[in-house]
Amino acid sequence: MGDLRIIIDDLRERLNQLPKIDSRSGEDVMDQHRVHRAAAQKLGEYLTETYGALVRERSDANSITMKKIRSSSTGGLHGAFRNWIAAAERRIEQ
Repeated sequence: MGDLRIIIDDLRERLNQLPKIDSRSGEDVMDQHRVHRAAAQKLGEYLTETYGALVRERSDANSITMKKIRSSSTGGLHGAFRNWIAAAERRIEQ
């Protein structure tokens, strides 16, 4: 499970580095969403190349399958990645 812990830590660190969306910043919120989504997509590509993840974006939900753990979210890739971390941590605890 050490391998899983490394992936969790790597993903968590990279998620924390994604561009933030802040409606109080004075910047266009839609532009912030586009930048955030593009960065999340790049993160998905990294996970695919590095860990063999399968990342899917659909209109109704986004999902990630990695190391036989699948998670999804209707709140974007960021949400699916966060849910994957939670599921992976539960797997370690078992």
